[in-house]
This record gives sequence, structure tokens and C-alpha cells, in this order.
Amino acid sequence: MKVKIIDQPEPVMDDNFHVTSITPLEDLVNDFIKDKKIIDIKYQSNVSYAASDGTSNSDYERSVLIMYEEEE
Repeated sequence: MKVKIIDQPEPVMDDNFHVTSITPLEDLVNDFIKDKKIIDIKYQSNVSYAASDGTSNSDYERSVLIMYEEEE
């Protein structure tokens, strides 16, 4: 058995901070598993928030853990 972890990639932004492209996590997972024997898939999301001196920031991350075997 092997394990693969795939994280949601950061969006690509232009100079004005407009999102120009992002690869959906589902597409990354589907591309990876198409020629594998899947044992299990686990999904996880995480939200974090920090504030200090009048500024704040939040972050949202998604990841997938795939347990698989190579096709023979």
C-alpha cells in the first residue's frame, strides 16, 4: 500500500490580486487515481484566523489523503 497527499493549490493571481486560474482539488485527485487501485480516500479542511494590532488574516486549506496500490 502507498499513500499520497494532495493539497489544494494556491490560486494564481495577477498584479491586481485577481484570481486568474486555479486547479480544482477534485481534478487533481481524479487525475491521480485514474490508473490506481484505491483503498481509501480521506478529506480534510482547515480554517485558521489570526489578528494582531488591528490587522487580521485568515487561511483556508483543503487536502486529500489517498491510500492506493499500483495497478498490475
